[in-house]
Amino acid sequence: MRLGLIVALSAVLAISSHGMNLDLRKFQYPVEDAKSMAKSVTPRFCAFLLNSDSRPRVPGLTREQGLVVKQKYRHRLMNEHQLYGKGDTPNDEKILLERYCTRYNRTLASELGL
Repeated sequence: MRLGLIVALSAVLAISSHGMNLDLRKFQYPVEDAKSMAKSVTPRFCAFLLNSDSRPRVPGLTREQGLVVKQKYRHRLMNEHQLYGKGDTPNDEKILLERYCTRYNRTLASELGL
């Protein structure tokens, strides 16, 4: 019974992640990912696009932190595929990106002393 439920849930996640073009493995551990990024030579904050015409959104930072990040650091797009497509980002993808990027960016800012 449990095995069937696990297989069914795995199939649903695989299908939904394929449709979103997101690799869900990238979005599991925002705090741990940010802490390891803080140790790198060139730390990068997370950003995402709402549609192909929008500017990258870097959530989770105060206005002052945002200015420092814009001047001093780079960012990486978590939904780079949006650059090549037309239309808006689906709501479930927006929620996933917003939650992950917010936790990641707040942790990274804290680790870097911003």
